Amino acid sequence: MALRTASFISIIVAASAAAAGLNGCFSSTDGDASTGCLDNRQYFEREIWGRFMQANCAKCHTPGGIAVDQGSKLLLQNAAYPGFVDQNLATLTEISKISYEGRSELLQKPLGKMNHGGGKVLDEGSDDYNRLATLVARLGQTSDPSCGEQVSPLANVQTLSPLATLRKASIDLAGRLPNQQEIEAVRAGGEASLDGALDGLMKEDVFFERVREMYNDLMLTDRGMQYSGAAINFTSAELYPGLAIFNDPNYYSDPRRPLVNRAIAREPLDLIAYVVRKDRPFTEVLTAPYAVVNPYSALAYGVDVSSFADPTNYNDWKEVQVTYQGKTPGPVPHAGVLSTPAFVNRWQTTPTNRSRARARRIYQFFLATDVLKIADRPVDASKLTAIQNPTMNSEYCNVCHKTLDPLAGAFRGWDENDYERFNTQDQWHSDMEAPGFGGEKMDPTYYSKALQWAGPKVAADPRFSLGAAYVAYQGLTGRKPISYPTDSASPDYASKIQGWETQDAFFRDVAAKFTASKFNFKSLVKLIVLSPYYRGTGYNGALPANAAAALADLGIGELLSPEALNRKIVAVTGAHWRKDYDYASQHDYLVEDYPILFGGIDSDSVVERTRVPNSIMASVVSRMANEQSCRLTAFDFTRPQAERRFFKNVKLDQVPISAGAEVPGSIAAIKENIRYLHELLLGEDLPVTDPEIERTYQVFLGTWKELSGAAKPETGLDYGCWGRSDPQTGVALPDASAIHDDKNFTVRAWGAVFTYLLSDWKFTHH
Repeated sequence: MALRTASFISIIVAASAAAAGLNGCFSSTDGDASTGCLDNRQYFEREIWGRFMQANCAKCHTPGGIAVDQGSKLLLQNAAYPGFVDQNLATLTEISKISYEGRSELLQKPLGKMNHGGGKVLDEGSDDYNRLATLVARLGQTSDPSCGEQVSPLANVQTLSPLATLRKASIDLAGRLPNQQEIEAVRAGGEASLDGALDGLMKEDVFFERVREMYNDLMLTDRGMQYSGAAINFTSAELYPGLAIFNDPNYYSDPRRPLVNRAIAREPLDLIAYVVRKDRPFTEVLTAPYAVVNPYSALAYGVDVSSFADPTNYNDWKEVQVTYQGKTPGPVPHAGVLSTPAFVNRWQTTPTNRSRARARRIYQFFLATDVLKIADRPVDASKLTAIQNPTMNSEYCNVCHKTLDPLAGAFRGWDENDYERFNTQDQWHSDMEAPGFGGEKMDPTYYSKALQWAGPKVAADPRFSLGAAYVAYQGLTGRKPISYPTDSASPDYASKIQGWETQDAFFRDVAAKFTASKFNFKSLVKLIVLSPYYRGTGYNGALPANAAAALADLGIGELLSPEALNRKIVAVTGAHWRKDYDYASQHDYLVEDYPILFGGIDSDSVVERTRVPNSIMASVVSRMANEQSCRLTAFDFTRPQAERRFFKNVKLDQVPISAGAEVPGSIAAIKENIRYLHELLLGEDLPVTDPEIERTYQVFLGTWKELSGAAKPETGLDYGCWGRSDPQTGVALPDASAIHDDKNFTVRAWGAVFTYLLSDWKFTHH
């Protein structure tokens, strides 16, 4: 059956609205009623930056711009820089205090005065100049009490109930339905009890797999798992002689080989999961002076495997110091994920790139910063040919390279041809910016272990908390953070800027609380899960003006990833969706055969998830629903009624019509079981009189009538749909217990209901 269309694309709520330390709201003083009561931050975002400053001023006054290179005090960060609003406002506030001829420097320079290198950029008396004058006046005033307290446009967003939130989080974070103890605790404690319930869920193994998925979506290090020896082939057996045996074709069938390969490929993700599991500060993912190994990566890296109680336990993790072997033995300069073979091999470099691409990825993965957007402008290549070393000396290039190249220097010593090889004696490139970060030069005593200097510097950057918040948000909701809208002439600009402001306030609040928690990643997850960004379902009343962007595609209703849907199938139905003959293996269709077809990634050529359902995805869902229904319906009826998972309220001989007349008792039982299935499969707590229950009943009734009313009714079930064996274990049932036919036409009618509900968007979406 086709996916049922969602009746409401739900929405979410924002957290705090105003930034700490800024003046409060003001009534409009510039004659523009559309600005209403805005605090300084909002006024800057809407009336200054978006309307003219990013276009007229930022091209020269951003890092690497000609004005900054010539020593201008006005240093502006563009919208690609997280926290650009606060930083720019702080800069403007300080400069606004400097006066010349009785007027602020901020109002003199744009008129071409005070030797402004950019000449005249605004006309005195123009709308934009008047807006700038209003901002300067605002920056010197206290808040206007006449505005009153601002109310978020999302204040009336509806959210999932505590019990519904528990169910969603249990499936999402732990890969299971909530147990009765958790249900009773939340039922009794309500909203306040969710915090403790989430703590319990985040101790389970599936949660740490979720964390791995979040970060692999960024780092894509699972490329080393393309086949059972991919990571082994990437990694030097000279440095790690333990790998040599697994490169021998005679050992390709060694059962340890795929486990060794997995351990090497997933080392960065396993280290992240280890830090989270141990409730360590999340900064350790960049600062850890150790490697995390299990018996299989220990075997590869030459670590004493006898230290493991069970050398076959893949999930036994230890902190170790790995030592290079071969021609250049010595300790690996561990720096969290950055020094792992999987990371440096996934993000390779060249003698000409010189680890700049790696530096760009560090900014992207951990600081929420796309360096390539810092100076998103056309470049005249003809002007570069006459410049010696343009990456250092051309304004077209150094705007990015002044940011990238120092951090690239953190990889000094790492071979640019043999990526995981490290040599403490290697020199850095003299025709690049010196190694460093954020304007700080690297201490030369760290030149032999540069990553161990850079990792803590990156982790101490204020953007680190925001970067982690972005990753957790996207991993939990399936959505990317909203980008700052750049087209102020767009007819829906007011709505877009309000949507961005709302989400930006939420992220700033979450990042601050994450930092205050001493970077406990679990606290970050809870902040997002407990917010309406994860729980939104609807809106009370009429939508406020300009709120469309803030409410557009937020809350529940996001397509599950193939991994998440696979876990949900098992959690809700109690059985894997896999080949009938493949009971004992881990070969689930959604993660082995159909991950790309259902919008997943392979961390190599397909690196972006497809979030919008298409016809191929609908076909995958249709096959899943039909096959799970076929395998589970008849089997469930072979169990005693009290032990059934799906059909606790009905018997096989309960039909809706007998001798041409309705059977009220049977109809009531059928509808009650349908109500139960809606709750079990879709998490819907509906009364039996709800229209959705009636629609599902019509599926049952229509199917039953079609089968029973045929000219030559067929009572035999298809062989694949027989209730003959446990669909989870494959254990055959005694012939006396097996179900081979459907003489009452109810097995197939219930199968149709099962298929219908498993195809529902509420099953396939968050």
